Amino acid sequence: MNTILSESSDNFYFHNVSFGYNKNEDCDELNIFLVEGEYADHDTAKRLAKITFLAPIMWQQMEESHSSFDEYEIRDDGGLIQIIERSRYFDFVNTTYPWYKDIRGKAQHIRVWSQNIVSEVIAKDIPAVVWQYA
Repeated sequence: MNTILSESSDNFYFHNVSFGYNKNEDCDELNIFLVEGEYADHDTAKRLAKITFLAPIMWQQMEESHSSFDEYEIRDDGGLIQIIERSRYFDFVNTTYPWYKDIRGKAQHIRVWSQNIVSEVIAKDIPAVVWQYA
């Protein structure tokens, strides 16, 4: 999936995640922040990418070094944010929590890559991505 992150040649590192209520949208909001070109503990980050999912259904994060290629998956291989059409994680969510469809409707599995953390998000809509300068 092409986003403004596709324009950068730098690496991105996970900085933090926040979850809260968005009063303007009247729904929960998951924000994933990635630091461009620097480790998250450096004081002089170039800029942050803020990736916002409205009304996320479920998400998980894991250290990137523990992730591996899975031939079962069908995914968009374009960029740091990928749309996953088929995955074991999405199968798990659909089998274990199928009633989300009655509340939110159809959802999709979206993966956010960084150099140190992989975020897996099940959400109805693709995320908004904006720059925030440090």
